Amino acid sequence: MISRAEVPFEPLLDTQEAAALLQIHPKTLQKMARAGTVPSLKIGDLWRFRASDLDNWVRGGLNSIPPLVP
Repeated sequence: MISRAEVPFEPLLDTQEAAALLQIHPKTLQKMARAGTVPSLKIGDLWRFRASDLDNWVRGGLNSIPPLVP
């Protein structure tokens, strides 16, 4: 079993950094965070993101809308 002390701390990304990573506009990312469609943390008034959570979200295709035409 891994204890909390053995898990390395992952720095959090701010909205600008996370939006750049996802290649979307920061305001779009904030809307998605408010809607709960992207993994995020709200600390005070600020949205923060873990790069690993964003990577898993993108790789998992979470909240992807299937195409209308098969």
